Amino acid sequence: MNLNPSFECLLLGLLLLFLLREVCGIKFTLLHTNDMHSWFDPRSESGGKCLKAEDDRGHCFGGFGRVATAVSEARKAGSVIYLNGGDTFQGTPWYTIYKGTLVAQLMNMLSPDAMALGSHEFDDGVDGLLSFLQLVKFPVLSCNLELRKVPKLQAAQQLLRSTIISKLQTMIGIVGYVRPDTKDRVQPNDVEFTNEIFAINTETKKLREQGVTIIIALGHAGFERDKEIARDCPDVDIVVGGQSHTFLYTGKPPSGELPEDPYPTIIFKPDGIKVLVLQAYAFTKYLGWIDLEFDNGGNMLSFRGNPILLDKSIHIRRDVQELLDTKRKVIDDMESHVVGTTMVYLNGDRTSCSLGECNFGNFIADSLVYARVLEQPGQAGQRKSWTDAAIGLMNSGGIRASIDPSQTGAITEADVMTVLPFDSDLYYTRISGNHLMKALEHSADQRDTESGAGYLQVAGLHLTFNYNRSKGQRISSIRARCAHCQIPFYESVDREKYYGVIVTSFLLAGGDGHNFVDPDRPEFSKLLMNDREALIRYLQEHKIVYPEREERIISVEKKSSCCSRILARLLLTYIYIMYSCMTVIRL
Repeated sequence: MNLNPSFECLLLGLLLLFLLREVCGIKFTLLHTNDMHSWFDPRSESGGKCLKAEDDRGHCFGGFGRVATAVSEARKAGSVIYLNGGDTFQGTPWYTIYKGTLVAQLMNMLSPDAMALGSHEFDDGVDGLLSFLQLVKFPVLSCNLELRKVPKLQAAQQLLRSTIISKLQTMIGIVGYVRPDTKDRVQPNDVEFTNEIFAINTETKKLREQGVTIIIALGHAGFERDKEIARDCPDVDIVVGGQSHTFLYTGKPPSGELPEDPYPTIIFKPDGIKVLVLQAYAFTKYLGWIDLEFDNGGNMLSFRGNPILLDKSIHIRRDVQELLDTKRKVIDDMESHVVGTTMVYLNGDRTSCSLGECNFGNFIADSLVYARVLEQPGQAGQRKSWTDAAIGLMNSGGIRASIDPSQTGAITEADVMTVLPFDSDLYYTRISGNHLMKALEHSADQRDTESGAGYLQVAGLHLTFNYNRSKGQRISSIRARCAHCQIPFYESVDREKYYGVIVTSFLLAGGDGHNFVDPDRPEFSKLLMNDREALIRYLQEHKIVYPEREERIISVEKKSSCCSRILARLLLTYIYIMYSCMTVIRL
């Protein structure tokens, strides 16, 4: 049969395209952010507010406007998937004032292909999350939520287990997940969190049945868990994570962060197949960027990339800047309202405060006790105690920033909002010495966890944790400040005696696994001030502060294994000498 020459050319061209596709497969760029924590504006090198002069000199990084520009330019240049690993809520006064509404507006401008739920997306309860979901125009993912008791969330159209993206005639599946202990990290709700790996494997099987050839797990569970997911989820090709603020980089890093592992980190499945694990630090400072190539069977052929530093070379997208400027006045007012002055660095660094005593933790815990004292003025001659609660406890995860004294040492209302963004109510609770010691043992255990958020900063206590002891028996000494006394002093904690303690509503409700309600004699009441109001009042009345580390918490570290290593080497040397001697004797 004779075919029209032009038709033959068309068939030949189609065949050639098919063959090229079979050979070349699919290439695309994967961009990702995580733990943006509402840093809509650029962030200074020291981690605080960025002044324009600092930004002009190149000392500030990130901001949603720079993320928007980088993503937009990448999309113009080629085939791109942009993913967000959760915890976009919480972290700056912007969020404290405008909540999820402004986050939704800005995220719509960035237009991710999908976003994972982070733990902080639950900070304002189910209703706060729901209002965000009703505004966003992209899928928000988590496959390990059980929502039968929360029909409002179950009905939210944008909240999905997974989504499918079509690129170059290829179906790419994105599966979301969030760490199960989110339940203990947020205010009480009826959402149930299930095991991530089981839920991911269940969902990916469904995606494979629909013809999906490439699967990306997008979630918020921390770097160590991400590596386990990469190993134990057979259908997953790439893991894009968050929560642990992990900086991954290959080569010399472009700024002050030290890489924890290479980018990407490669994990091998039991069958030897490579899985890439990605994360891009936090606070919008970096944009994760990796170029990928797969064949048509979904097998990874090549990859190349590194996070890019969002410095002044990347301009801030105008529409993002304009939206922020329309809402900036209330933020500016808070930033100009000075509430106190510090002569020293107030260290609220999450690593420092989750490993031991930090001076800002001391100061905040003191402000809780002070708030209670202010509620019991009375006349000094008419009472036998200076307070009914001489102990204040603050979970390290509730302290979200440090304050640098810079040139003036001024502390503004906005600074306090950044440090204590959760606006937690304060409660008086009366517990036995035995119950108090159990709570502090739990605090000692939290030091060993990935986040350390449940580790407690203290006021009115002097204690020693000995980490050579077994779990639950690490308190080697503990003294408490007396409440029913005219001149405060410290005395050994009596397990049978009852103590008044000031805690946040988060801790009272069982946050981070704590328990501050006495099971035998429950007694608690709400204070007039919340945590932020208490800190502001404390600063205002003390005017100039210079808190120090006071050895309120002493940690005895585990004994080094160097002695064991020396003994092992001596033993090996002894065996070698004896063997040599026996050899000589035989000869």
